[in-house]
Amino acid sequence: MLSFITKDRASQEELEHKARLQTANEFINVKDVRNSLLYTKDGYLFAYLKINPISLELLSPREKDKKIRNFAAEFSSEKKPLKFFSISRPVDISGMSAWLSALLQEVTDPVRKELIIEEIKEISSFAITGEVIERQFYLVLWEPATEDGEKEIYRRANELENKFTSCEITAEMCGQETIIQLLNLFANPNYAHLEDGDVTPSVPILKTYGHDRHRGGVR
Repeated sequence: MLSFITKDRASQEELEHKARLQTANEFINVKDVRNSLLYTKDGYLFAYLKINPISLELLSPREKDKKIRNFAAEFSSEKKPLKFFSISRPVDISGMSAWLSALLQEVTDPVRKELIIEEIKEISSFAITGEVIERQFYLVLWEPATEDGEKEIYRRANELENKFTSCEITAEMCGQETIIQLLNLFANPNYAHLEDGDVTPSVPILKTYGHDRHRGGVR
């Protein structure tokens, strides 16, 4: 009896050890990401279209009705299934922060310097608290992972981009870097939100500015 219990425990420990050695790529249904396509282990390939949002609230009732009708007419011929999802993320303020920091070095007027410093502080507080967020929207399409499937999915993606353009909405096919970021977002618990730029782990550094009263300048 004891030998059976020992064997069962050994088998269970072996299974747990193999599970711990399982890589993230083996755990999720991803075989490879090349160029603008994701290849799955079960024989499919996926493409992702990022859709730039528009605000219908800024349109008049007539403009809104026209856009809705145009959108319905453009996509009425789409017969294959699609998936749609949206994510919330903090607004990217890196470009504005860099511009204000560069402007701060050029300005000589003390009043303007003070205004720019306060603006940098305010923007930095938005980044830290995450109060200002934006929605990002994606369409997902897929085909069998064959040579004809690759041609078909690129054709479909290009056709969908043109349909959105006809509706005065910008959409573009996601590249390899964006696809990896999306995978991290859904499959990697270390990623709490989507970040632009390099997909390798990094530690953000926040630089603050203030007055140097002894020098009468800014540091």
